[in-house]
Amino acid sequence: MGEAYIEMFTSPGCADCPAVKKMLKKITEKLKGDITMEEVDITSDPTRAAQYGVMSVPAIAINGILKFVGVPKGEELEKALVEELEA
Repeated sequence: MGEAYIEMFTSPGCADCPAVKKMLKKITEKLKGDITMEEVDITSDPTRAAQYGVMSVPAIAINGILKFVGVPKGEELEKALVEELEA
């Protein structure tokens, strides 16, 4: 199994961010492998958000690649993580 580094971009006023964070937590607990998750507040760290071209939240980058903007479907998020862990 490989590893996955997840960056979840959020902001204080984001209505969907708590649900996506909960979904990510549930999926990462289910999957085996080395998974690290970091929450990035775009109001505190706008430079990192700009590096990915993040214009709205929630947004999720996996291993340095922006994979999702908005609320992803749970199955798609899990599939993307599995693909990274199996790479």
